[in-house]
Amino acid sequence: MQHVLLAALQVVIVAAWLTGCGASVGAEPALPASAEAQSSGTGGVNDPAVRSRPHVVLVSFDGFHPGYFARFDTPSFDLLATRGMRAAGLVSVFPSLTFPGHYSIATGLHPEAHGMVGNRFYDPARGAEFSYRRRDDAQDGSWWGGEPIWVTAEKQGMVSAAFFFPGTEADIGGVRPSHWRPYDGRVPNRERIDQVLAWLALPPAQRPHLVTLYFSLVDSAGHRLGPDHPDMRGSVESADALLGRLMDGIDALPHADRVALVVVSDHGMAAPDPDETTVLPDVADLAGVLLVGAGPAVSVHVGDPERARTLRDRLDAHLVHARAYLREELPEHLHASGNARLGDLLVMPTGMGMVQLSPDDRPPAGMHGWDPTLPEMHGIFLAAGPGIAAGVGLPAVDAVDVYPLVAHLLGLTPNPEIAGSLAPFATALESAPAP
Repeated sequence: MQHVLLAALQVVIVAAWLTGCGASVGAEPALPASAEAQSSGTGGVNDPAVRSRPHVVLVSFDGFHPGYFARFDTPSFDLLATRGMRAAGLVSVFPSLTFPGHYSIATGLHPEAHGMVGNRFYDPARGAEFSYRRRDDAQDGSWWGGEPIWVTAEKQGMVSAAFFFPGTEADIGGVRPSHWRPYDGRVPNRERIDQVLAWLALPPAQRPHLVTLYFSLVDSAGHRLGPDHPDMRGSVESADALLGRLMDGIDALPHADRVALVVVSDHGMAAPDPDETTVLPDVADLAGVLLVGAGPAVSVHVGDPERARTLRDRLDAHLVHARAYLREELPEHLHASGNARLGDLLVMPTGMGMVQLSPDDRPPAGMHGWDPTLPEMHGIFLAAGPGIAAGVGLPAVDAVDVYPLVAHLLGLTPNPEIAGSLAPFATALESAPAP
């Protein structure tokens, strides 16, 4: 009860702060100039036909492996699971990296279809490289294919808001969320939650029905420490406290029973095997080809199909802990053969090793990007709220299944081209939301 009272006070304080800034109670503070620009969409006002529908807060704790639940104290995650459903894991996509993983959650598509095939990649059709570290790339919608859930919402008259999530900065199909922020990892995590609660406290006409929220603390610690390090406790339990703060704030809202919470992570984390490192230039002559690191793998852009086959054979004759694939030869379950951005060749470790471009590279203590079906690469999935039965355990679900679930909870018509399905959640869904 004390948590709920504190959360109610928190919402009042946020509203008072907004009033003190010259805004009316429930209005949001002025956004940075780059975040004010609006493309086509709702313009920040819900269509009257959707105002009675539920709200969904989609939260990502990047790099959170489900094994952390058994090792550390996570009372907020456990409470969310008792209120709704928890899957044994979330099966990421290939490559199991941050931008591909999050954007597949958002679109219901595999990376070969939506085009976000890495945190960095080269597009031979454009003759240009995408880098997640370049703001111009992150905000350029021409790099991003598919239809993310916030675009689906905006196109169907529903206001959306984003306090970070890969893709939410871009004008995808000419549409951005009504409210969004350029990514800045320095923004305190508690501030992010307070803004989400302020958005959810807006009047019905302006209140976002879809909100995305992103935290990197568990992923950062996993890379720095390795997933098995006992000091992972600090980041995991901090993540749990953040979730608790968000849940308490939602519980204090007068319309709390209309807010669903969907919590995911994009991938898991594993310790690279130092005895299985491959330094690619030591294996073959790679003059005249373009190499792009793709997590533990390397994309090779050759430009000549015959030379690509010759180079594949030469590499495979010398590789010990890795294998070279022509893109069309990649295992079917990776859904990765159909996009030239992945390269003409992909050199992938056969175990949990790393393929490197230089002997001076030093792998982090924890890494991801391997085959998403490996248990070490699994993320988390939990959800509770209107339309979701309580206390339901599910087997692992796929990242591409999250989009159809969120669309269902919001009463939206999903993009018909998605690869995901609502079927894995059937036993936990009570009914369709009111139109």
